[in-house]
Amino acid sequence: MTAPGQAEPRPTRTRTRTRQAILAAARELFSELGYEQTTVRAVAHRAGVDPALVMKYFGSKEGLFDAASEVALSFGGALAGPPERLGERLLGHVLTEIDGRPDRSMPVLRSMLTHPQAAEAVRCAVADPGDSPVADVLTGEDVELRASLVGTVVLGLLVSRYLLRVPEVDAAPVERLTSLLGPCLRPLLAPDPDAPDSPAAFPAEPPADAAADSPAEAPGPLRTLAAAEAERLAAAERVDRLAREALAGGASFAEVGHLLGISRQAARKRWPREGADTAPATT
Repeated sequence: MTAPGQAEPRPTRTRTRTRQAILAAARELFSELGYEQTTVRAVAHRAGVDPALVMKYFGSKEGLFDAASEVALSFGGALAGPPERLGERLLGHVLTEIDGRPDRSMPVLRSMLTHPQAAEAVRCAVADPGDSPVADVLTGEDVELRASLVGTVVLGLLVSRYLLRVPEVDAAPVERLTSLLGPCLRPLLAPDPDAPDSPAAFPAEPPADAAADSPAEAPGPLRTLAAAEAERLAAAERVDRLAREALAGGASFAEVGHLLGISRQAARKRWPREGADTAPATT
């Protein structure tokens, strides 16, 4: 028993592992079935624990859903760069985020049509008129509407690729999707060319020979940001390469997913291969 004024003991490793097992099981089931069809008992069964432990750690099914899911659809990281390529960057940014951590985003996407909180989370992520980084860089008329329409196009792509699994869209590489669909967003991202004295849709680009045109010569904060983004992309490519090498060397999807903090199913989707193992993940 804890004495008055004494700090509560830290969670044991067993409690931490149990909580993580419950979260992993919940992410898989919410991704597969959505909010309505997923039960606390089913999550507990997949995690190999008593249902009472799920309630102990998360309080309710709603609390479990909130802890297990998030919407990784922020556009802010894609705004910097040549304005004529903004559509491609927005699409690539979102698809890369979801492909990288599908276990976090898929529960919300799968549940958005039946669960009000999930629907609100998706609305805020793709088309929040009160806090849209896309709308902030647009000029001309109807900037909030145009930003919302961009979000609508992105959401339609996500539904086709991850929920309906339209074969051609599901199988297409991210680079191909962005190169084909990105230019279609330009009319929404550009200002109205017929508007009198219409300013550029984005902050003016410096001349080709200006210092800011080169990341290496950009002002301090921009140079640091460009370097950090380059490091992130390089790290993501290295993770992809090493994961494929590990799988080619005999590692299972469960092992690779465990090391990266994602489910076996997420690892299988991210790095598909012929002759993939079908054995269930060990607990």
